[in-house]
Amino acid sequence: MSVNFREDGLELYKEGRYAAALESFLSEETDPAEDSELAYYMGLCHVRLDEREEAIGLLRQVIRHEVHLARLYQARMLLSWLMVEADDIEGAENNLRELLQEGFFSPQAWAALGYCQWRRGRTDLALESYQEAISLDQENSNAVNGLGYLLADSGEDPQKAVDLCRKALERDPDNAAYRDSLGWALFRAGKPLEAVRYLTEALSDRPDDEIIKSHLEAVRTHEQPDL
Repeated sequence: MSVNFREDGLELYKEGRYAAALESFLSEETDPAEDSELAYYMGLCHVRLDEREEAIGLLRQVIRHEVHLARLYQARMLLSWLMVEADDIEGAENNLRELLQEGFFSPQAWAALGYCQWRRGRTDLALESYQEAISLDQENSNAVNGLGYLLADSGEDPQKAVDLCRKALERDPDNAAYRDSLGWALFRAGKPLEAVRYLTEALSDRPDDEIIKSHLEAVRTHEQPDL
């Protein structure tokens, strides 16, 4: 019976019926605290239902007991994303460090770590993490864009920043964050007129994004930051 509940839950999940899938998983006699696979599936349902706290609790259980490496990796990455969403940047950073220490050579993990380090004001460490991500996968758009943005924002190498941000945007033309990065890099490289175009497009896609607003305002007033 337990296996049938789980199979039914997985089918419901694949169909996008997350509440029904969760109900099916809850019908199992197994305690998710003792079954990391079940805890993982339930955690996924809570993520889809935008029930962050429940998802975080279950994913922590997965990490404590999981022996399946692929699922452990997925659980740690998902937990990190949820912690960032909850503004627990330090917690997300620690979780990503643990993942890397466990031997997962993941460009996605390094890029996510770089983002967390940037959020915590450690640009030096963030640059290293993004560079590590790119050394593992030169086509990782998040890492390429992240490194480009930091090189622009720090004033370390604005022209290289433009090249990197442009590369990321070419791979994902609809990404508003990449448009913002390229616009900011162009501004820092002394090209405000070209920067306005990308920043205006980014703000059109994300009208409530305060970072994009601040970038566009700086460009429009031509207040070039100190390099």
